[in-house]
Amino acid sequence: MTEMDQKNVEILNIELLKQIDRLRKTIGIYEGLAEAVRTATVINRSIYTEEEEDWLSIDRDDYARVMEVVSTLDIWKPWNHTIQQRIT
Repeated sequence: MTEMDQKNVEILNIELLKQIDRLRKTIGIYEGLAEAVRTATVINRSIYTEEEEDWLSIDRDDYARVMEVVSTLDIWKPWNHTIQQRIT
């Protein structure tokens, strides 16, 4: 292997290691998203009414936490700011 080939291999290795690091960080964010969704408080309101409903509710704070994680995953970054707490 020539010296030029050796340098190209080293550059490629560095780039691959950087890519692996970025992918590990992304996987960590997805793991955080999975945990946020898994631990979110979900409310089935149909047990309080006589109507059968096809949807569930999620706790507002848990929803904000899920969306905060989602905002870090989006490559295009359409979120211009972090989610603000609702004034109650």
